[in-house]
Parts: sequence; structure tokens; C-alpha cells
Amino acid sequence: MTDFIINDALAFLSVIDEGSFAAAAKKWSISASVISKRISRLENQLRVQLLQRTTRSIALTETGRIFYERCKRIKAEINDAAADVLQHHQQPSGLLRINAPMSFGQVHLMPAVNDFIQQYPDIQIELILGSQYASFIHNGLDLAIFIKDLPNTHLLQSRKITDRSTGVYAAPSYFTKYKIPKTPEELVQHNCLIYQSEPGIQLGVGQKHEWSFYHKKEKFTVPVAGNLRINSSQALVKAALAGIGLVKLSSFMVTEEVKTGALISVLNDYCARDIDIHAAYPTQRYLPSKVRVFIDFLIERFNADYYWDKNL
Repeated sequence: MTDFIINDALAFLSVIDEGSFAAAAKKWSISASVISKRISRLENQLRVQLLQRTTRSIALTETGRIFYERCKRIKAEINDAAADVLQHHQQPSGLLRINAPMSFGQVHLMPAVNDFIQQYPDIQIELILGSQYASFIHNGLDLAIFIKDLPNTHLLQSRKITDRSTGVYAAPSYFTKYKIPKTPEELVQHNCLIYQSEPGIQLGVGQKHEWSFYHKKEKFTVPVAGNLRINSSQALVKAALAGIGLVKLSSFMVTEEVKTGALISVLNDYCARDIDIHAAYPTQRYLPSKVRVFIDFLIERFNADYYWDKNL
């Protein structure tokens, strides 16, 4: 099939979209007779009739409608490809507003942002740490980091940037006084330090929380209790380092402490090993280059073997 069929097909699309040969000719800055010759040449090459012409109107034949729909999709794909290429080569710039959980943001995202700014000096970062925002549009966010649970909404898209595990940890000094638990059920004999996300809730003395574990891919929970509840993961790490009790946290919270032996990981066979960490952003046809390069940067950083090796 010869190359000129592409231009003839585009002329055919214009005739339908503009509603007449004259309107299509005006858009192409050529005469209506040239447009007519292109459509005739296209029909001759395809050996089908695409249009039914009268002196006052044009109409698609059944075959013409099929050809029109296919060509329209192809044209849209070409336009999208061109836009992607142009955007890929644009210098990323502007304000990037990011929301992330407090602990992950302070321990891992902030150092990443520092390095990212060095690489992309034309991008300004506004990093908002704390509770996840319910509405991206209302709060003007470009990106948010979600650990494990993503909002169930068609308004957001996401990319997985890495995955981490959870674990139960305590200081060596704690285990000089208490036996290391071999199964989650043995936690009833231990002082478990609790992360309490809503500190305003009044709990009765001795009221128990539950920690989740897995055995042969089946999830189960065990009741735990202790003498300290905090709404800060970093504060729990400090309490565990002081030998007060056991904590259950995402592994990224204690990578350095485990590496140095300041904390010991227990019950590893029962803890989740594949907690996904996602970067979510508002659904849109073209992802801004500042968002795209930041997500690419995080994926490259957090999936590099050296990154977690140096923090384990």
C-alpha cells in the first residue's frame, strides 16, 4: 500500500469532521477539487465506496463508517504519541505539592526530595507530611504517597514505587528480661507498645488491641496489650530502643536500628513481606512532566538494591 493513502485518509477524516468538501479544503488550505480527488483516489485504492455524494450533502456508507472510526482512533493515537514525546523532552519545572505519611516522609522521602531538588533545580517542592488528603483537587495536590491502602476512586491513578515488610521489634535489653516470642500467640506474655492513630479515644485499663499476622498466607490476629500507646511511629521506635517493650512497625521505620543491632526483629515468619508503597496522582490525560520525573526518581531510588542494603 502506497504512502499517500495516509494523507488521503486524513483528508477523508476532515471531510466528515468538517461536514463538507469546502470546509475540509479551507482547513487544509487547498481547493475543494483537490480534496475530492484525494477521496476518489482513496476509494479507488481501497476498492470500496466510502462516501455517498449528492450536490447538497455527503453521507458515509457502511464501509465508510467503519473506515472512519478506525482512522479516527489512529489519528488520536498519533496525536497522543506526539504529545508524549514533546512532554518527555520538556524541562520539568514549577511547584510540586506532595503529601506523604509522617514517618515515611521524615525517614525516607525527605532525603529523596533533597537529592531530587539537586537534580531538578527548576522544580519547587511543597512537602506536606501527615494525614492523607481525601480530595486531591480541593487541596491542590500533585502527588501523594500511600502505603498499602489506596483510595478506591476513579479520580486517581497510581504507580507502585516499592514494597516493604512489617516486623515486630525490641531492643536486646528487653530480651535480657523476657523470652523471645516464637509465635504471635506468645505476645500475650509481653509488653506491646501500641500505635494509636486516634489519641482522643478513651480506652479502659487493660483494654487490648490486635496485631495482624500471616500463617501459610492466611491472615489472623492476636490480642496485644501494653503500658504505652502513642500516635507516632517514630516515638514508638524510641520507646523500643529504650527497652520498654515490643513494637510492630513497617520495616522502613527501623532499617538503621536493625542494621546496627539496636533492635532485634522477631516473628519474621508471621509478618507481611510485601506491603506496596504507591505514588498516586489525579487522573488526567497527560501527566505533568514534574510529576512523572519525580515518580520515576522514587522508583529508581527505592528499587535499587543498594538503597535498602545500606539501610538494613
